[in-house]
Amino acid sequence: MTIATAFDLAALARHYELAPALALGLGAGLYFEYYRRAQPAPTRFITGLNRALESSLAARHAQYIHAPRDAARAALRENALWFNLDRQPATALLGLEMLAEELVYYDTQSDWRVCLRAMAGAIDDHEALYRGVYILFLQEIARLLDIQPLIIELQEIAAEWTQFAAYLNACAVSESVPDFEKAGRLARRLAFREEHFWGKALDL
Repeated sequence: MTIATAFDLAALARHYELAPALALGLGAGLYFEYYRRAQPAPTRFITGLNRALESSLAARHAQYIHAPRDAARAALRENALWFNLDRQPATALLGLEMLAEELVYYDTQSDWRVCLRAMAGAIDDHEALYRGVYILFLQEIARLLDIQPLIIELQEIAAEWTQFAAYLNACAVSESVPDFEKAGRLARRLAFREEHFWGKALDL
């Protein structure tokens, strides 16, 4: 079960005649957002796209055509700044940390099984919450920038997102109340690894 994102990445890419990975990367669109609402179920869910992706892509598309190296570097840096410095409590790095804190107490949510399945679905249905798509962007711009270490690191992070989804799914079908503290630790590790990854991107 997944929650629809605010827009269709594939449709946006077609509009600019780009591959989805290039549209995501040039739009500095890789992100994390943690949604919380009173109803309906799921009352907790996550997404991996920045709401500003469409406007960022519109602003950078022409630059990529004329100065691809500069545009790729600028997009990578913008995405890093968005992720590590956004101060909204439920988005980017802070959103991941909020999820980690709240997962420990998920048994207090009446629809916690639905929430966990929704989050796992968002991760699995979108290639490790779009991390797999962003890897393709990094591989594309590796001809312009020396970023092989970033590619390797994000591949490892994407694998951890997939493992996280598997644990959430296991929790959702558990006959007893699962180990939510472990779920929180896994989310906290993802927050740490993402912060480190984007910090290295800023150093380019």
